[in-house]
Amino acid sequence: MTQTDPEWFQTSVAALTQHQTLRVWSVIVTLFGDLALGTDSRVSGALMSRILEPAGLRPEAIRVALHRLRGEGWITSQRRGRTSHYALTRFGVEQSEAASPRIYSRAQPALTTCHVAVLPPMSQADRTEAETPLLEAGYSALGSGVYFGTVAPPENPDLFCIGAFADDMHLPGWLRNQLGTPSRIAAYRQLEAALDLVAEQLPKTGLTPLQTASLRVLIVHDWRRVLLSHADLPDSFFPDNWPGGRCRAKVMDLLDRLPRPALDLLEEDLTRQAA
Repeated sequence: MTQTDPEWFQTSVAALTQHQTLRVWSVIVTLFGDLALGTDSRVSGALMSRILEPAGLRPEAIRVALHRLRGEGWITSQRRGRTSHYALTRFGVEQSEAASPRIYSRAQPALTTCHVAVLPPMSQADRTEAETPLLEAGYSALGSGVYFGTVAPPENPDLFCIGAFADDMHLPGWLRNQLGTPSRIAAYRQLEAALDLVAEQLPKTGLTPLQTASLRVLIVHDWRRVLLSHADLPDSFFPDNWPGGRCRAKVMDLLDRLPRPALDLLEEDLTRQAA
């Protein structure tokens, strides 16, 4: 954050970042997914640094994260004069597009088929190996060797699965509490408080494209971080005090108030500020 940033902007950024340590590579993935989703959408290193600078992400940390993302096949780089420009690879686009429907959906997930997966008795090391594909697929652990999810489980001959329709199921309170843990509820409430503060501080007019981009990236990143930490389930599968639905509505309202700026407008704003 710079001393020239207006107070409302500094207050908003502080609210969105105060409860977490930002993983730079993950924020960059959010930036591309929100502002530059496509193999032909290129972001200059200077523009990326300016968008992320208000969150306290320094250029050297951004360079390290970009090197990691290149190595993992997420992004490509292209030199234009003395400036590097970055774009998602086809793999990066596919990964971002897979998460986008859930991140940007204005409605909670519809009721769907649920699965309970049960592992046979095994050592802790074997269980950790066997449960990895389940957790990666979005399953939630209900207990030792018992998992709950809405997608078809990965094929595993040692796995016993029971399918049932969600609208025919009675979810006891203990199960809803297991899916909506106190830590998850706390994370949503922290996010909701930050969203409320940003909504209160945000002026109706006068935002620059760069201010808009910085706030959008932080809002989407905070929402993505909390949302993707649990299975994609209807709100009725969580405790009665579940704040997920309220957060969803508030995120979408703020994104409507912060329409996505085009990359060429962002580059023009960067040039104008540097002049």
